[in-house]
Amino acid sequence: MKKHILLILLMLSGYSVFANDGAFFAKGNQLIPINETDITVRKEILTLKKIRNQFIEVTVYYEFFNPKEDKKITVGFEAFSPEGDVDGSPKNGKHPYMRDFTVELNNSILKYDVAYVSDSLYNKNGTIKSLDMTKFDGNKSGNYVDFFYVYHFEANFKKGLNIVKHTYNYDLSGSIDYNYDFEYVLTAANRWANKQIDDFTLIIDNGEFETFSINKTFFKTSDEWLINGIGKTEDIKGSKNAFVENDALKFHLQKGNIIFQKKNFKVNGDLFLYAQNYLGIQDLEYIPFSYYQEDKIVQPKNDFQRKVLKNLPFARRGYVFQNQDLNQFYKKMDWYIPNPNYQPNAEILTDGEKKWIEKWK
Repeated sequence: MKKHILLILLMLSGYSVFANDGAFFAKGNQLIPINETDITVRKEILTLKKIRNQFIEVTVYYEFFNPKEDKKITVGFEAFSPEGDVDGSPKNGKHPYMRDFTVELNNSILKYDVAYVSDSLYNKNGTIKSLDMTKFDGNKSGNYVDFFYVYHFEANFKKGLNIVKHTYNYDLSGSIDYNYDFEYVLTAANRWANKQIDDFTLIIDNGEFETFSINKTFFKTSDEWLINGIGKTEDIKGSKNAFVENDALKFHLQKGNIIFQKKNFKVNGDLFLYAQNYLGIQDLEYIPFSYYQEDKIVQPKNDFQRKVLKNLPFARRGYVFQNQDLNQFYKKMDWYIPNPNYQPNAEILTDGEKKWIEKWK
């Protein structure tokens, strides 16, 4: 994640924990009201884009409907503190692994404040009570800190339709198990008056040649997703005490993005997306799809294995090999999507792939 807007009381018992084998940086979240309100969420378009395998770029478009008179309400975003192999200390008073936080309401940029809070009781009587960090005796730095952040602002909602545009970035989390993972709290949308999102669109762009999985929390089948590009899916059955504990949908995305759309979306689960780390795979039994896991591919032991690696950029694009040994090898890869019309052309490969081919000549 990873990675995806305020008081998420439901989140307080559900955030990720890592020992010192990984790092949880942040998770995305919805905008939500501090006070009870009759304002509803008519529409939301949430776009999550993975950038250079380092951070998630979040862009959210909302349409809120206020059925009564103009009103001012406090709206915010709750960001949990990082933990694991990270320093959780604030940076310039803000979350250390979130950046470029902006909110625009009806074409006006809104100013915001940041509060430090330690529990879900900070919003009594519709006001935000921030910790006095000069008197706070909990952990303020290190791998685990005893507070989290609330980015909050005053919003003047006019009667009728109100357009909100919201952006921020947060660093991808990761661990021994996950090359990366990111989360987004969708259930916080239930705090608005209609307790749903009338028209919801989720767009996820993880880049080219990526294999990743999404837990089946807010959806049930692959039919609920559109692959806008070239890719395929497979169902993953979870089991306790296994690497995959929850049922998930695995995506092998050659290019493009994936889209989830739903009307009258009653949110009953949050987004958890992860890409498995492929470690200790011997004799080239498996080659990961992603550019970002090439360093985990073992050294070839013979000429055929060198030929396999040399041809990886073409296999990624679905080349149907005339060499039957290569053809049979890549047909076993779960991410391979044969394309009889694809003709290999080294000149249009990435610079990294050109170097990769030279390496195995």
